Amino acid sequence: MSTPHRDYWKSLSDSDRERIAKHAGTTPEYLRQVLVYERQPSASMAKRLERASGGALTRRSLRPDLFADMQVVQP
Repeated sequence: MSTPHRDYWKSLSDSDRERIAKHAGTTPEYLRQVLVYERQPSASMAKRLERASGGALTRRSLRPDLFADMQVVQP
């Protein structure tokens, strides 16, 4: 079954996966576990992945149990 996170993973090149993981302070394998296998990152990691992906991943989508009450800012 396709999910937005899984689709995002599939859209990334190997170099993009490496870059995002490096900027978030993790590995491409951990990133794959979060996006493809729905492993829950810590709150801190969710924030770092949001920054490293330029907002393509959001802390709210990665951890709705922790960040569901965040107000969404419309551009």
